[in-house]
Amino acid sequence: MKGTCIYVDGGMGHYVPAKTVKKELEEKGLKMDIQEFFSLLDIEWLGKINKYFWRTMLKNSKLENKISRYNDKSNGMDFAVKYGIKHCSSILISYIERMHPDFFFTTHPYAGTVISEILKAKNIDIPVYYFATDVFSAPIAAICNSLRRFYISTEEGREIVIKMGMMPEKVVLSPFPLQQRVQDAERLTKKKARKKLGIREDVFTMQFNLGGEGVGSIEVLKALSKENLNLQILVVGGVDNEMEKRIEEIASTLPPNIKLICAGFIENVYDYLAASDIIVGRAGINTLVEAFYARRPFLITELVYTVMNSADYVEKYNVGWNCNRNPEKQINTILRLINHPEELDEIDRNFDSIPIRFSASELADMLIKDVRDYQEENH
Repeated sequence: MKGTCIYVDGGMGHYVPAKTVKKELEEKGLKMDIQEFFSLLDIEWLGKINKYFWRTMLKNSKLENKISRYNDKSNGMDFAVKYGIKHCSSILISYIERMHPDFFFTTHPYAGTVISEILKAKNIDIPVYYFATDVFSAPIAAICNSLRRFYISTEEGREIVIKMGMMPEKVVLSPFPLQQRVQDAERLTKKKARKKLGIREDVFTMQFNLGGEGVGSIEVLKALSKENLNLQILVVGGVDNEMEKRIEEIASTLPPNIKLICAGFIENVYDYLAASDIIVGRAGINTLVEAFYARRPFLITELVYTVMNSADYVEKYNVGWNCNRNPEKQINTILRLINHPEELDEIDRNFDSIPIRFSASELADMLIKDVRDYQEENH
């Protein structure tokens, strides 16, 4: 069996699940390819515009909320589908004739909707699967009943997309494909993780996560420079030269009892999660779900429109705090936890109630079974 995983180059949140599922499918004996959506359809120019626009929006979450909210209501996917059918069909067909995939697995709404509609318009008998990387909901662009299956990892998200128009029988509750370097990592206590990283073992430790793109706000770090706390800060994620310079400037203003360690982009993600008392930063889905897996509460400093429902989920299960664009609330929460660490013990118990399953292998098995079922039904 052969398959193709398709993502959009707009952030690690779409690429990491696609890469993770591809690897699992290969380990199960499938021959897999991975493609960037805009490159696959030979419209890289449009992909560059999309990436530039999205990164610009991420740097201004307040503006992003307004624009994305409008786009989600207007749904420009009708135009995108028509454009794809008219201008990209021959390119996709050429790829299919060359690679002979038995299915497509997509992790971005554009890819899932446009690819499935092109295949439908051209009467090409290949199933398309979409995994909702937003987990707690999905944008209107993802709603497409030409998909074979719409995988999503929360019951709340499943209910939302059905209300938005997905056929209930197509929406399948699935595990989240946690990247292997997190799921396969040795489970460490805070003390052992801190010892492994060579940091202090007896100090309240906050991980500040900038995400893979490194475009999050650092206002909370600036606010902490005004507090004389016994605190250890681990800065992880994408850190370019400009961001590194800004963090160094903040570090130079911190009081002596606050130690800031800029780790940047790391491979041993779980070690840093395990070493932390709390995770602080923008609510990127991969970061948030990895924090759930490591049983570390998440303090949300920023929310983009596509993950608004993540804040509701965090508060529903009482495993974090929604302090969206509110530095005062962020600082007060951190101060309270430092002074009352017993609150973390209560939150730790709340993680038992989160029903998300974590397994790229199980999702791969579900996908293989459904492709075989599809082939039996149609051949």
